[in-house]
Amino acid sequence: MFVGRKKELALLDEAYTSKKGELVVIYGRRRIGKSRLIQNFTQGKKKVFSFEALENETTQKQISHFAQQLQKQTNDPLLDSVDLKKWENIFYYFTERTLQFKKSAKGKTILFFDEFQWMAVGRSRLVSLLKFFWDNFWKEKNIMLILCGSIASFMVKKVLRSKALYGRTTLEILLKGLSPVDSLSLLRQKRSNEETMKYIMVFGGVPKYLEQINTNKSFNQNMNVLCFSSQGIMVHEVDRIFYNQFREARTYLRIVNLLEDSIHSMGEISKKLKIASGGGLKQYLDNLELAEIIRPYTPLDRLETSKFKKYTLCDEYLLFYFKYIKPNIKTINESTSKKKFETLTGEGFKSWLVFSFERFCLKYSGTLARIMNFEDEVLLASPFFGRNDKKFQIDLLYKRADKVITICEIKHHNKKIGTKIIPEMERKCSLFKAPRDYTVEKALISLYGPDESLKNTDYFHHIVTLDDIFENVSSTPD
Repeated sequence: MFVGRKKELALLDEAYTSKKGELVVIYGRRRIGKSRLIQNFTQGKKKVFSFEALENETTQKQISHFAQQLQKQTNDPLLDSVDLKKWENIFYYFTERTLQFKKSAKGKTILFFDEFQWMAVGRSRLVSLLKFFWDNFWKEKNIMLILCGSIASFMVKKVLRSKALYGRTTLEILLKGLSPVDSLSLLRQKRSNEETMKYIMVFGGVPKYLEQINTNKSFNQNMNVLCFSSQGIMVHEVDRIFYNQFREARTYLRIVNLLEDSIHSMGEISKKLKIASGGGLKQYLDNLELAEIIRPYTPLDRLETSKFKKYTLCDEYLLFYFKYIKPNIKTINESTSKKKFETLTGEGFKSWLVFSFERFCLKYSGTLARIMNFEDEVLLASPFFGRNDKKFQIDLLYKRADKVITICEIKHHNKKIGTKIIPEMERKCSLFKAPRDYTVEKALISLYGPDESLKNTDYFHHIVTLDDIFENVSSTPD
């Protein structure tokens, strides 16, 4: 089932209908739906050549596999007698002979390279070669070349920012998770908003994860099957995330473990993990950020380059994995109980949901601003923390161009919020000193909104509920 991606499909269609050659780069984490996006985009189009690379194979095997796929898509008998041992030979053959196939069909010729980083074997030589063929042959033949990859660091640094393709890319798409609305659609709207939110807080908006959910079963039943059984598809997913994406997986895992439940600056990470704070650690952090596993936050009164910038783990599944799956992996593999989720998470899971909902609101801060009708005024949205804080003091705070600071109180309660929240909110407001000439507004973000007593006080300037989020959230997170 394909849902959402309207913005991305519109961008691809615009590139397809242009009067010139288009070089498109699409990247995003594994399981996010990049290949499905292109399959949906190319559906019904006649001049499409699609090639998927092999994971962790040599250049020669990549070339051989490419030729086999070319044979299947063209049925060209000449390929049986041609020995293609170099990428140059493959691309010359494609240019001089394959482009003649389907020549009478209308529209651009789409050339799609899936998991391009594997095709290139992690090196830049293939990128340089593509530059030559793009400049000298393909650009003028009305080709739409789509390079797609799941290792963001390679796609950004070796493709988008490469000297070879610099200035040649006409469209760049970083594919992110599905919105809550689209996640609900993927679950066929058979589960409640609150239950759908639980799935999002555990799995994020990753389509491949959400597709594993049996919509005829409850949240607890699905969690037991997917995450707390020895054959559960999510139990060993962390290995696929790290060991297939990062060469020094153990180092990346050490950093992620440190950031699991706290925020740290680069200097603090360097000191705790004994990793030099120079280019090495910055490279690790940049790669984790590109993979959307960690996220940096900067104090509102500091520049983005400030040394006070701090990092925290933001990947939903990894946060759940390190909290509940990893510490219990032996029991998960050995116990025959069918209710390990309930037993191993216990009452603590309610507290975990509280923090997870706060992270959700940070991730969709732009959408929340849209619901509260000040999206165009936002200069910065961030948690508030002091220089030595290991946790956020205010979960979400907006600095706006219209000289307003909006302080948000985020509550994951299964009932409406009463007036007891007011002194709690006043205490949080006292932690923050607004800049001169700024007005402070207060916002309540909760599952079910205020009760009548709180509503009658008219204390909050803005109120956002779960229904508002599911009705108004955009197709991608902020």
